[in-house]
Amino acid sequence: MNHGYMSIWIMVIMATLVATGWKPYVAPDISKRTIGLLGILIAVLLPSSIWWSPMPAVVQVQLHVTVCLLLLSTFFLLRGSENWSYRGYLVLCAFMIAVIWGSIRKIYIYDPVFYWLDPSWDAPIIGGLLCGAFTSEAKHQFGLIIWGAVLGECLNAVLQSGAYTAQIGSLSWWDSFWIAIASARLFSLLLKLIRMTISKLGIMLWHIKGGRSS
Repeated sequence: MNHGYMSIWIMVIMATLVATGWKPYVAPDISKRTIGLLGILIAVLLPSSIWWSPMPAVVQVQLHVTVCLLLLSTFFLLRGSENWSYRGYLVLCAFMIAVIWGSIRKIYIYDPVFYWLDPSWDAPIIGGLLCGAFTSEAKHQFGLIIWGAVLGECLNAVLQSGAYTAQIGSLSWWDSFWIAIASARLFSLLLKLIRMTISKLGIMLWHIKGGRSS
């Protein structure tokens, strides 16, 4: 599959779900205005060739302007009433996702034979599953994945000691990012469904026992 098609496919599905009333399940805590604004800005800036190398003497990393925009947007999305201990927890989770992401990328560079689903999919899928386990809120998942994906690619570049230049914002990177987002949301919904099922079963068993005792 050509790079970029997976991103378009996932974005079209999510946009369709939001437009048809499934927003409470896709992104319940992100407003439609924010989603629309980010979508328009990304669509406008994505064709541009504006790249930024933050530390060229230390690590071979190039950041596209759209990725810089997403990184900045997380500070606005994650502001709120969360206490500092929970914010610290989110930062720790982002670093954990980055370590897993970068390590898997590095391992597959050496030996791409032994993989789970696909050498380019495994890191974002595992990162998304971890993100879905860490938090169920869509805005927090978005922040964790964007920072985890960026720092993970930076770690991959560092581990390869200059032999690899991470182009964070390329079409292949966007594929990984949206795969991770989709994995996080699906895993969160699955966990929510399991909890609801267990809760309903518990209520049913309680009523059954109560009926027998009376």
